[in-house]
Amino acid sequence: MARPKTSLPRRILVQTDRAFWCIHDHLDVLGCLALPTFAAVLATGLAVVQVWRTWELPVFYNVLMGGLAIPFLALFGFTALPLPCAVFAWRAAEGEVATVGECITWCWRRSRRLASVLFRLSLIYLGSLLLFGLPLLWAWPRTCLTPLVALFEDDRRMFRRGRRILREDYSVTLMGLLYLCMGVVLGGLAVLPRLLVATPVLGANLVDAPWRRLIVDYLWIFEAISMAALLTAIAMTWWISLTLVYRDIRRVREGEDLKQRIASYRAKLAA
Repeated sequence: MARPKTSLPRRILVQTDRAFWCIHDHLDVLGCLALPTFAAVLATGLAVVQVWRTWELPVFYNVLMGGLAIPFLALFGFTALPLPCAVFAWRAAEGEVATVGECITWCWRRSRRLASVLFRLSLIYLGSLLLFGLPLLWAWPRTCLTPLVALFEDDRRMFRRGRRILREDYSVTLMGLLYLCMGVVLGGLAVLPRLLVATPVLGANLVDAPWRRLIVDYLWIFEAISMAALLTAIAMTWWISLTLVYRDIRRVREGEDLKQRIASYRAKLAA
């Protein structure tokens, strides 16, 4: 009796759960792979905060920085920096535990394909942000798998191949909304100390004590580190989930699992 067909949204939820367990089981390697992302996010955040705290910028430069430069850097960093984590997830799904050096070497061997994809994606991001980000609602679900195609396949038409693999664009949008909700909830925990100390939530704003003024003055450092760690964790988990979904689609819908079994059976017959 044939097994019931599993929908892509259900598979996405299953692979998201597997991504969290993958991080739990291999936190040492994935933590090292996530360090560049964490360092870049933290350095960018501290630089932006220092600029806004130190200088009185004209409104035009504030809009340019907040509406174009920072979102562009965030999208590009979110796409490029966690890709070694995707390599680790791919190798882990095949039953191998890759080292940090092996993941970085894999990305380096594919650097020409990745550079081509990232350059075209950066143009898409920049053009979308110039149009207030609206084209991203259409383009992002159709291009998010392209870096994985560059990493794990040899097809030259990477964008077309990425769209052909993922026919149900709404499923990736669903996964993106899931991660967005998790980010909002966890981000609220990062700003919770400011709500408690600097607002009338618990009446702490009525206490004019040196310790409270000291905490309020330097609370932004804690918030910056917490948000950098949160964004790094979300980016890392996102790419691991997307890699597992991508591999699952190739194995199930494109029949790679069946092809491997047939090849193994033929090898046994030939022996």
